[in-house]
Amino acid sequence: MIVADASPLIVLAKLQRLGLLNDLYGEVLIGPVVKAETIDTGQAVRAQGVEQLEAALAAGWLQTVHVTAQERDLMQRLTRRSRLDQGEAEAIALASVRDLRLIVDDKEARNVAAVAGVEYVGTAGALLEAHLRQCLDLGELEAMLRDLSQILWISPAVVAEVLRLAREANR
Repeated sequence: MIVADASPLIVLAKLQRLGLLNDLYGEVLIGPVVKAETIDTGQAVRAQGVEQLEAALAAGWLQTVHVTAQERDLMQRLTRRSRLDQGEAEAIALASVRDLRLIVDDKEARNVAAVAGVEYVGTAGALLEAHLRQCLDLGELEAMLRDLSQILWISPAVVAEVLRLAREANR
């Protein structure tokens, strides 16, 4: 089980590979703000990939959870003390209070998560995990990283490190 911020969901849906999250983590939890950012807004603008998000929600492995008072308080503290948007703060608060791993791409959100003691992975890291668990072969991983970098800014050093680790694992 993992908590997701909007960006990894949107990116993987656009790449037509949202199902990798289910393969890797089973249930994926989102809060109402992230649902609004991904599914509700996606439906309104007919965003590419929104149908994958809708299908995942209908299948039950993508779940919108209610934010508890403790999570709401932490979310408010995080937004006051950082430049996080509501969705990032919500995802970090859910992961923190529920002691779950977080998938998030935004650099500041990752830094705040680390300070909060939340274990996280980015989309590129999740793709590496998919390769290591044999959900993607090396060619698919390379292609997905190339496609990912067309949708989301990703450091060339991160791409190189992911590919290095994947190639080492194949030896």
